[in-house]
Amino acid sequence: MYLKITHSHLLRVMQSLNLGRGFVYSDYKPQWRYEPPFSVEKLFVRVFLDLENRRVMGLTINDILLNENVPQIKFDAVDMDIKRVLVEGRETEYSYDGKELIVFLGEKGGKGEKLRVEIHYELVNPRKGIWFVPVDREEEPASQVWTQGETEYNRYWIPSYDYPHMKMPVDLEIKIRKDKYVFANGELVEKVTEGDFTVWRYRFGEKIPLYLVAFAAGDFHVEEEKYGDVLLQYVVPRGQEEKLRLSFEKTPKMMKFFEEFTGVKYPYPKYTQVCVDEFIFGGMENASLTILTSLTLHDEKAHVEFRSEPLVSHELAHQWFGDLVTCKDWSHIWLNEGFATFMQAMWRRHDEGEEEFIYDMIGKLDAYLSEYGRYSRPVVLRLYRYPLELFDSHSYSKGALILWSLMNMVGEKVFREAVKRYLEKHSGGNADTEDLRKAFESVYGGDLEWFFQQYVYSSGHPVLKYSYKWNSEGKVLEIKLTQEEGKDRLDAYRLRLDVSIKGDCYEKNLRVELDSKEKILTLALPSKPKAVCVDPDFKVFAELKPEVDAEKLASMLEHCGKLYPKILALRTLANKGSTRHIEKIAGYLLDEKQFWGLRVEAAKAIAKIGGVVAKKTLLDALKTVKNPKVRAQIVSSLAGFKDPELADVFIEIFRNTDESYRTRAEAVKALAKTKHGKAFEIALKALDTPSHADIIKRAGIEALAELGTEDARRIIETYTSPDNSPLIRSTALIALSRFRVDGKMLEVFRDAIKSRHIRVLRSIASAAKNALDPRFLPLLAELRKEPEVYRVAREVEETIRKHMEKGEEYRKLREEVEKIRAEEKSLFERIERLEQKMSS
Repeated sequence: MYLKITHSHLLRVMQSLNLGRGFVYSDYKPQWRYEPPFSVEKLFVRVFLDLENRRVMGLTINDILLNENVPQIKFDAVDMDIKRVLVEGRETEYSYDGKELIVFLGEKGGKGEKLRVEIHYELVNPRKGIWFVPVDREEEPASQVWTQGETEYNRYWIPSYDYPHMKMPVDLEIKIRKDKYVFANGELVEKVTEGDFTVWRYRFGEKIPLYLVAFAAGDFHVEEEKYGDVLLQYVVPRGQEEKLRLSFEKTPKMMKFFEEFTGVKYPYPKYTQVCVDEFIFGGMENASLTILTSLTLHDEKAHVEFRSEPLVSHELAHQWFGDLVTCKDWSHIWLNEGFATFMQAMWRRHDEGEEEFIYDMIGKLDAYLSEYGRYSRPVVLRLYRYPLELFDSHSYSKGALILWSLMNMVGEKVFREAVKRYLEKHSGGNADTEDLRKAFESVYGGDLEWFFQQYVYSSGHPVLKYSYKWNSEGKVLEIKLTQEEGKDRLDAYRLRLDVSIKGDCYEKNLRVELDSKEKILTLALPSKPKAVCVDPDFKVFAELKPEVDAEKLASMLEHCGKLYPKILALRTLANKGSTRHIEKIAGYLLDEKQFWGLRVEAAKAIAKIGGVVAKKTLLDALKTVKNPKVRAQIVSSLAGFKDPELADVFIEIFRNTDESYRTRAEAVKALAKTKHGKAFEIALKALDTPSHADIIKRAGIEALAELGTEDARRIIETYTSPDNSPLIRSTALIALSRFRVDGKMLEVFRDAIKSRHIRVLRSIASAAKNALDPRFLPLLAELRKEPEVYRVAREVEETIRKHMEKGEEYRKLREEVEKIRAEEKSLFERIERLEQKMSS
């Protein structure tokens, strides 16, 4: 006897578990990997790249081992023109539906059989996988070609098995015009010139999944150095070589730090970082070959407020977490992304110090909480439509915060030893979350199932409110800790909290074990404490909510020496404080010795308190504050006052080329909010002002949208065409949505939706959200066909429909009000007639 479990039954069971809120749609099905009856023992890929016609001629050889007797096998292969298929050198029959290639084996399909399957094919301007640059100007010859395989996009140019758990060694052979460079996974074993073309042959001997197979080709400048026996290559588009050092000079130190932290050597003989134009993400960690956006390259002026190290360290960390050890399936992608995000933060702590690290981690908490406002889900989840949906702040930021909490709980020494054991045991293979848990338990020597259950397998996070009061008669402090309830989180979490109490001539530090909804601590103290600082070193992944008055918050700011409680105090004081607190906060803003992040938070708090004193304080701060990050925030904060009297200040800042790029950009946007007569002129000048990542030009576009004139709209429309970079186009499209929606605007968006670039497509969804106009619904329906923007398009679609429903509710309410008013009027008229009749 056996129990037959249907899909609907399984879905009901999974929905009864803690699946969170807003992420899982009713039509989602559990995703399980397809287990093929073979393994790819080796992969060979040969491509000829025709840049003029954006065409690819391909040959892929899969050397496979059959695991069972089968008459046919199937490969993932999307949108290819299959020319012929050979098995062991002989042409064979095949079936192809545009997504899967089925190869018929005949009598050769026996278990244990080793077969060479050779596939010849052609691609013309492929939609994904291989990207010809410029992406959306298909009539032009390409200047660069690069690939992007994660999640499941290499099947658009390599017919093979495309899923993370199958790994194989790879040989790549790329033929291209001889004036171009080619970089690919592994070592360059041969480079042969054939007339006007060059053949580049790369060999990668270690095993990797298909999604990590990659190359980049174009006109590049290359610099090399060695880290021990590892060849390091830094590759940038020709003409940008002077920016190379600022982005990549710390690579050897990063590699050394990661080796020491993990106890595992960098796993490959070389590491190449290639910057390419119009890359669809920030970077991609293809094994031994990271491809990065050229937007990360920057000059000395930008370097004072922008760094490449977070991106560079994140992708380098993936060489261990994701490449050397790969998640078994996409539901465990946090093992790749959470670890890379965590290691990125660890590098920052090592390189820049504790406050930079803590502020970085606070930023990760902010990113997660922002996403949590839209939806929540368990970190490990099989219910999704497309794998890319899982590449969110739950996997990245929350994943890093979980690892940081785990390290603080077990201790750094145990943590690093467990990571080493995890990497060594699964080196060259795959792992899931249970493999990680077991590695930690084996070193820690205790049960960690509860930890993984509450943080990884459950949605939500602990929300901890705390307050305290002082009994002066008994000289007793009472601290109350309360876990806030929520439908998408556990009733109570197990937390180990540090609490620091600061008083006159004393400091008391406690370790509190919290495993219930509420806990009250009572402590006898010599005198009234000046501040109670909960989790001062930000060791626990939890959302803290101080429930104390403004005076206690001000005292926290002054006496809690650590960054985290100070920022908590500032953020809470911004909502509870008044004008009399501004002077104290301004002391931190103006102090150049204070950490810049704290000063940024101070500027935000002052602006949020608001009023004449706040405006004057921020304005005066511009006269003395030197840190460019803080100056930029001050200008941004002043913009919220929308005061025409500030216009001359903003104009002066924009015209001052000694100011940082971001500060000048913020001044352009701030000026537009004042509606000053020169705002339009300054916005136009900003459009012609060069800056890193066109930050000032984009500010000019946003300023025009703020002004809202027809002339501004016409100018913005010119920047929505494919002649502009994806970054500029996306800015212009979002800006355009701030104007009245009409047929001409919708036509612009209908043209833009033809773009293949993710940044452009996402901007259409953002524009639709701004407009909240039902005429965007057909465009959102089109966007939902694209995995990269499916979720955001669906969310915006729901937002618009809810807005329409509210509009209908308001309409009905207005009708009811009008009806009541009409009845009321009729009643008064009847009363008047009655009174007249009685008086007569």
